[in-house]
Amino acid sequence: MNIVTLVLKNWVRHPATKRFPDRPVPSAGFRGAVVVDPDICVTCGTCERVCVSAAIEVAQYEVSGTWTYDPGRCTFCGACVRHCPVQALHQEPDCAANYLKPGQTVLSETIAYPPCSVCGRPTLPHPANLDHSVWVQGGEAVHQRSSLCSDCRGRAMAAAMRDSSVNV
Repeated sequence: MNIVTLVLKNWVRHPATKRFPDRPVPSAGFRGAVVVDPDICVTCGTCERVCVSAAIEVAQYEVSGTWTYDPGRCTFCGACVRHCPVQALHQEPDCAANYLKPGQTVLSETIAYPPCSVCGRPTLPHPANLDHSVWVQGGEAVHQRSSLCSDCRGRAMAAAMRDSSVNV
């Protein structure tokens, strides 16, 4: 077959590309863009460390944290979802959005830190599943300390150690 015959066949034939509404539905188990639930995320940074393509960045500040995701850099491997200790991440069951320029589809979520139950200063959130496993073993005092900032938690621990040494 020569090139002229190939060009003529392609010119006569209808387009083979499917337009947007006619595209096939992704199969079951398809891994699309990563989405974070800001109510669950504790900005621990595990997802950032396991992301092989550096598509996720986590920053911790004094009063909040930021989770940033660039689907243009993502390989959609799902490592971040599998390793998230609090199951705050999931992958969309559909294709990621199209983009023309790098960084155009970057998503960013701000995770507000809860206030300390004693002084009101922001404190890093603790995963509920971790709190529950420690709380069962450590009692109510451990559960209460998990809602304290680092300064108040240190004072509470020092007071608990002082009280336990007096009772011994």
